[in-house]
Amino acid sequence: MATDSWALAVDEQEAAAESFSNLHLKEEKIKPDANGAVVKTNANAEKADEEEKEDRAAQSLLNKLIRSNLVDNTNQVEVLQRDPNSPLYSVKSFEELRLKPQLLQGVYAMGFNRPSKIQENALPLMLAEPPQNLIAQSQSGTGKTAAFVLAMLSQVEPANRYPQCLCLSPTYELALQTGKVIEQMGKFYPELKLAYAVRGNKLERGQKISEHIVIGTPGTVLDWCSKLKFIDPKKIKVFVLDEADVMIATQGHQDQSIRIQRMLPRNCQMLLFSATFEDSVWKFAQKVVPDPNIIKLKREEETLDTIKQYYVLCNSRDEKFQALCNIYGAITIAQAMIFCHVSSSGSRRRPAGEELHWRVWPCALPLSQLHFLLGDQVPSLWLERK
Repeated sequence: MATDSWALAVDEQEAAAESFSNLHLKEEKIKPDANGAVVKTNANAEKADEEEKEDRAAQSLLNKLIRSNLVDNTNQVEVLQRDPNSPLYSVKSFEELRLKPQLLQGVYAMGFNRPSKIQENALPLMLAEPPQNLIAQSQSGTGKTAAFVLAMLSQVEPANRYPQCLCLSPTYELALQTGKVIEQMGKFYPELKLAYAVRGNKLERGQKISEHIVIGTPGTVLDWCSKLKFIDPKKIKVFVLDEADVMIATQGHQDQSIRIQRMLPRNCQMLLFSATFEDSVWKFAQKVVPDPNIIKLKREEETLDTIKQYYVLCNSRDEKFQALCNIYGAITIAQAMIFCHVSSSGSRRRPAGEELHWRVWPCALPLSQLHFLLGDQVPSLWLERK
């Protein structure tokens, strides 16, 4: 009996593999904003674009959590200086930057033995005297957060008890992740203080922020600068706009960021980071960062060689489910994430991924290994298990 069952299972898998080969697959070159293999099974391209905009912040946070350590990145960067006649510097060690001893200690405590590719070129520009503006393209896991955090910490004068550095993140969760890097790198700098301008952090009217660095979301930061007067924007020395491509995909954040930037002094250092450099990102960056130096990936380096991505053209929900079964039947998958559609009205439809729960036998997946999460539950579960 056991032999018969095994033979039957082999026949079924071969049949699944054959049907998998008949599906229309199209390989797709991707931008570096995707750091994991994803199979798109949306039949409606316009809906897919809308969902991608809504999910960019969640994807960015998930990438940060997945890429908590530096990845081995050999990508070549292209540096376009504001002044083409000035010498181009790069560093191979953190000692060359002449950092404050407590910051250098914090860098090594975080596990950075030498600068990453983006840090080699960005840090000399960000730490130059006088400070220089920068627009940089960098993927998650390349050390770009640590780079701009180091630039902010280097500019802080602890004796001045008011905000001197301001960092904008598109979401509450991303702001907390950046704040965690600031706390880790500055742990040997106890006199340095950090404040979060995010939802739920309420202050009394008329109060003035005494922390040196403020990190938050555009809406709350704008209120703290203009309406509530918690922050004097004219005293800000470094302004960082992180995840610019996610920022402009979020309703209202682009205009809020520009309004904040216009309150800052002319000599404030402006730093903008983005995983992609689409036309919309460029237009936004040019409004926010005047006379910038630019660091970007060379065009041929934007596709990640280690990741293969495909999309499967499906004409119905049954075809979506069959595509998932075919994939699981044809290739070995130890772990996977299936991102499913949730309707804009908030009412949940049963997506193709959940069909695995109700029609699990064709894929031979045990029910105990299936987990269904919504929205912020994905990064939250990831944090809990780290």
